[in-house]
Amino acid sequence: MAPAGVDWTLLQCDLSSRESVDSAISAYRKCDVRWDFLILAAGTEEPIGPFFETDSNTWESGFSVNSLAPLRFLRGVHALRNTGAPASVAMFAGAGTNAAAPAYSAYCASKILLIKMCELLDAECRDTSFFIVGPGIVRTKIHDQTLAAGEKGGANLQKVESFLKSDDPGTSHEDIFACLKWCLEAGKATVGGRNISLVNDEWRNGGIPLALALNNDTNLYKLRRHGNGFKPGSQLK
Repeated sequence: MAPAGVDWTLLQCDLSSRESVDSAISAYRKCDVRWDFLILAAGTEEPIGPFFETDSNTWESGFSVNSLAPLRFLRGVHALRNTGAPASVAMFAGAGTNAAAPAYSAYCASKILLIKMCELLDAECRDTSFFIVGPGIVRTKIHDQTLAAGEKGGANLQKVESFLKSDDPGTSHEDIFACLKWCLEAGKATVGGRNISLVNDEWRNGGIPLALALNNDTNLYKLRRHGNGFKPGSQLK
């Protein structure tokens, strides 16, 4: 139910189909509505299993649903942003950014693409802030895919089963919205192009120390090769 005075328009979009994505873009354009905050929250873990044991078409479809299709939609509606005020685009990161997550290559690789695209787009678009949030583990239906995959999920299967059977609520939707709100209020100069960890970063209670750290380090929470400052032989001195 929409809040009083607010009208909702729902548009169907199947991210596994280019035609459906393009149809949704066309339908949105006909609505003649300008957006100022766009949330791209698509996610599928499939196919689950070792890369060389998964079907190529299914792997590419999963990669596309997580990254290429949302970016296609963004491309189609970007010109319809509200240019009267700074616009913002939020995306969602996933597991496997800092370490390998075997059996989830399409999911992890596609999310890493989004992390880099946030940085690229934020640098290209002066009037739009692009940032990405890692929400941690959330109780959603996406875990059904791991359960259905069974042993193909490897070590993550036991982790998911234990989580679902526990009393751990995981990350709440309220916390997700609160983190997104903080990113919006922090603004492009602070969070633009960054990968914010909802669970680990200190954005709560105003997040002033976090904002200061981000403002003082342009590389913080962006994809970088670790050890770029290392020089061969430097440790032998």
